[in-house]
Amino acid sequence: MTDQNGSSLTGTFQQRWDSIMDRWTSSPEKDSSFPSLTKRQKALLGQIRPEVLAGNYMILATSSRMAREEAETKMREHIHNVFSRELGIPVQFSINIKSDDEMEPLLRHTEHTHEDHQDELAEEHARGYRPRMDAVDREPSPNPSNWGHMVSPSLARPEQSSAQRRDTHPAHGTHSSGVEVAQKHDGSRALFPNHNSPETMSSPHPHQAGTGPSAPEGTQHSTDSSGGENMLINSAYTFENFVTGSSNQLAYAACRAVAEYPGAAYNPLLVWGESGLGKTHLLHAIAHYARELRPKSRIKYVSSEELTNDFINSISTGAREDFKRRYRNLDLLIVDDTQFLQGKESTQEEFFHTFNALHQAGKQIVLSSDRPPHQLTTLEDRLRTRFESGLISDVQSPDLETRMAILSRKAESRNLQLPQDVKELIATRYQNSIRELEGALTRVIAYCSLGHQPLTLQSAEAALRDIMPDDGDTEITPQLVIDVVAEFYDLSASEIIGKGRARQIANARQIGMYLCRELTDLSLPKLGAAFGGRDHTTVMYAERRINDKIQEDHKTFNQVQELTQRIKARARN
Repeated sequence: MTDQNGSSLTGTFQQRWDSIMDRWTSSPEKDSSFPSLTKRQKALLGQIRPEVLAGNYMILATSSRMAREEAETKMREHIHNVFSRELGIPVQFSINIKSDDEMEPLLRHTEHTHEDHQDELAEEHARGYRPRMDAVDREPSPNPSNWGHMVSPSLARPEQSSAQRRDTHPAHGTHSSGVEVAQKHDGSRALFPNHNSPETMSSPHPHQAGTGPSAPEGTQHSTDSSGGENMLINSAYTFENFVTGSSNQLAYAACRAVAEYPGAAYNPLLVWGESGLGKTHLLHAIAHYARELRPKSRIKYVSSEELTNDFINSISTGAREDFKRRYRNLDLLIVDDTQFLQGKESTQEEFFHTFNALHQAGKQIVLSSDRPPHQLTTLEDRLRTRFESGLISDVQSPDLETRMAILSRKAESRNLQLPQDVKELIATRYQNSIRELEGALTRVIAYCSLGHQPLTLQSAEAALRDIMPDDGDTEITPQLVIDVVAEFYDLSASEIIGKGRARQIANARQIGMYLCRELTDLSLPKLGAAFGGRDHTTVMYAERRINDKIQEDHKTFNQVQELTQRIKARARN
């Protein structure tokens, strides 16, 4: 079913699923080797569809919360035993709730539809069925005693027994729970001082009284055990709201598997793909879900830029041992944008030893990059070899069906009904980046809302006229954006990238950062460097702030539209 790297043979898996389910739900006299099912259970199983098999892990989907609850509680052992036997590997599974539209491509087109059992389900709905929230709204926590049996022979580390693997996940005493975040060392205050996560809603953040910008909606902070400053983890980046398709199914399944069973099979896990395709969303989702399942586990999410800064600071302050303690006593280390470790020899040296310490202890390592390891040409060979030793999974540009699903999900989150022709317009014009896709939707909504116009194909075309992808090979660089923005606001380019905090300068700088995110494919760290060597979280905040402003302020929306026109005209000339 899978190769050693966990490559999913999705079509074969779906066919096997259908064959197994047909045999299982047939009359007992036809095949008595399966556990017996009630009519109700057969009907519920008929509402569950396979998405992908990655290694030993099945990702399933249904639009019925009733089906999900029943499968994950009363039928979990039966499903596990049946599919482990039939597939020849000890499988585990999780079930996603999807809308009817999202389920459409997964629906079975066979004659065996369990129609005889649907009346019983209809009666339950009529009686006011309410699922148990603990079974529906979160996945059941895996039993650590089963971790050693989760790994297929080709993926298990022979030198480490299942008992040893279980011993690598102890309770952690005085260590703080939750997601550990990188410490800032530039002496500045946290960029996102206000935070609305449920864990700290009752008490203000220590920096709230300051004059720094407030946190973007949907971010949450976690404090590391060393008392360092906080870094945002986006609470909107969860597995539940990640839209899957053929371009990202394996990466999604692998990320979910390592969150549930860290250190068991895919270690390290490296997710690669171009900017704007959802890698960071998946990495944040791992951190959220792993923390939800094991609140006492020690987790750190960090960008390679912050890892480098942290290491440099540890040298300058004589705190190397503290650095080692904070990075090597983790249960889960997530490092984003590892391509930026290239050329940083001292950081690579330290990360190599950190990697080895965690890996040998059976701790999970998750990495992301904008290219596969063999293309990281200036990365040390021994570190590249470590990156290649686990599962490497790519995320590709989403296909039309996935882009349509993303737009539908985003519109639903804003309580909007997006007309089909508008959805098709955006999805067909923006094919390469999810960020561009969502940015186009934001502009359409802002254009119609601020102009008090109906959401139609004509208004969408008008809103997107200035940012439609060009047919020619025009190149837009951060410097071009900075120059045009500076001229527009009667400022100098040096003021845009400088340290000035006057309102006019700060606003122009944030609009410039927003436009760079819209019009270029550069990563957050690279854009931060272009704007005077700023931290990537500054760019992230600016993008969120201007994105909100253009939906509320007509003047800002018009300025962004005008600047987009000028930048594209300058690029063509």
